[in-house]
Amino acid sequence: MARIRVLGPRGRLGATVRALQDRGVVQLVDAGCIGGLHRHELDPITRRRRRNIMRALGDVEHALGGLAQLGAAVSDRPGPPPPEAGVARLAARISAAVDKLLAREQALVEEREALRAYEPLFAELEAMLGARDVSVFLLRLRRAAELEPLRSALERLVGDAAVLHSHRLASGETVVLLRVAAARAAEIEQQLAAARVERAPLPAALAKSPLADALPRMRPRLAEVTFELQAVHDEAASLARTHGDDLARARRSFHDALLALDAEDRAAASTRAFVLDGWLPAGELAELSRFLTSAVGPEIAIEQLARDEWHGDEAPVVLANPRLFAPFEVLTSQLPLPRYGTVDPTPFVAVFFPMLFGIVVGDVGYGVAIAILALILRLASKRTRDLAKIAGAVSVFSIIFGFLYGELFGDLGRRWLGMRPLWFDRREAVLGFLALAIALGLVHLVLGLAIAAVTRWRGHKREAIGRGLTAVMLLLVVVALLALFEQLPSILVTPTVIVLLVALPVIVVLEGATALLDLMTILGHVLSYARVMALGTASVMLAVVANRMHGAFGSAAIGIAFALVFHLVNFAITLFSPTIHVMRLHYVEFFGTFFEPGGGPYRPLRHWSPG
Repeated sequence: MARIRVLGPRGRLGATVRALQDRGVVQLVDAGCIGGLHRHELDPITRRRRRNIMRALGDVEHALGGLAQLGAAVSDRPGPPPPEAGVARLAARISAAVDKLLAREQALVEEREALRAYEPLFAELEAMLGARDVSVFLLRLRRAAELEPLRSALERLVGDAAVLHSHRLASGETVVLLRVAAARAAEIEQQLAAARVERAPLPAALAKSPLADALPRMRPRLAEVTFELQAVHDEAASLARTHGDDLARARRSFHDALLALDAEDRAAASTRAFVLDGWLPAGELAELSRFLTSAVGPEIAIEQLARDEWHGDEAPVVLANPRLFAPFEVLTSQLPLPRYGTVDPTPFVAVFFPMLFGIVVGDVGYGVAIAILALILRLASKRTRDLAKIAGAVSVFSIIFGFLYGELFGDLGRRWLGMRPLWFDRREAVLGFLALAIALGLVHLVLGLAIAAVTRWRGHKREAIGRGLTAVMLLLVVVALLALFEQLPSILVTPTVIVLLVALPVIVVLEGATALLDLMTILGHVLSYARVMALGTASVMLAVVANRMHGAFGSAAIGIAFALVFHLVNFAITLFSPTIHVMRLHYVEFFGTFFEPGGGPYRPLRHWSPG
């Protein structure tokens, strides 16, 4: 990144900011007080304009959000912005209209739900209303347990002269239809009131009518409510068609105007000149200078500040990886950005993650299945393309190691196709597989220590030497162990141990008393790569068990079905378990050797866009 300073006549500040916004590569920072310049302050007219824009933008966002809620979402198509004053009045008017439509929709939805709650009782209602000398009560019980006591009380009071129907609502309440002889209605009503049995509320549109008049209208009213809801949505759609484009373009324009005004607030100015400070990728400096000269004028000057005038901690971080590695930023983005001037771990994840995943899975069949899944992700959506590329990479390594291990759905390839391992059979060579996993861990962590030594050499030479010496000691420990187990000449044991004993006090002097603890921690991290062997062995054994199910049942069809289910379960485990554990090896063990978080995101001044 380059720290730059843009200078020009004060009257060209607004035009310069808009040009920077068009270019979209400069992240502005507060210029502060520079020489005879002071913090730029917006004049009263501009401050009032900003307040008006913020109020109008609130109306626009509310109107567009309400239209979307009503099923009339507006597509955001670029185009010339409408006049601010006119669209502000339009937005206020549309916002108020949308509020009315939302309130109407809510009332209709609530009424529809109430009518639907009674719908199962419509047939009983119609039958009761058709009888003569009959009174109908519509009751509500808060708890279902209250129904039987009510039924018993009515039987004691009027015997079998009362007909009772009940319906349980989704809310847990119970609606009860009670039919009694008209001659007993007054007595029953008095008893219900004394027992504090609630009357069930009718929908709002029918609540003011007598029950006898309201009940026959419930079914027709349900159709009316559906029609009125459609009319509300049609009106919202009409508003969206008529004014949606203006509102969407105004939203863009208002956001852009506020971003530009906020950028002006970051400037320093005198009565005649202004200064803007910011960051941009160093490669963009020459092109930005040409662009400002063309867009604003030759009086605008850009200078690059020397490195000693700013600190690396202030600089924003931009991850710039080749196309082959860029998809793996999905994985490293789960961590904070690396501090400016340190190493981006993405390329190392792009190399080691698929390889370690493939070592764990190591099956041609599962690798092909992952490749099919990668193709589905690639075709499904643009948002899943990076995941598709990662899945494609791990599928390639899974297939490669599948041939090296001689595995296709476990031992199915060996039994049916005569596959043989090109390297070793991990079901039998458990110690060899463990040695491979530990060796990979050693390489991984030594690489991390080497990266730390190189990156810290410029500013912290003692720490850099300590990191490099730790890597050497790690290798010496391995050499000593291999010599003790006669994998290397035993004559190497004594000189290796002597070098280690000499290096220990040196590393303590370089990195402090915690250096020994750090060394032991790194040795433990190397051993933790044994999980690669454990996961891989478990995966292949589960696949073998699935294949053995074919003959474990009396019916071949049942055995095949169980085998397929077992393979599906193992495949699901194969997708998630290696991903979690391999990423843990990166996040905890590998990144712990060199990764330095603390970088700030790069947020250049640009035109606003939704999402």
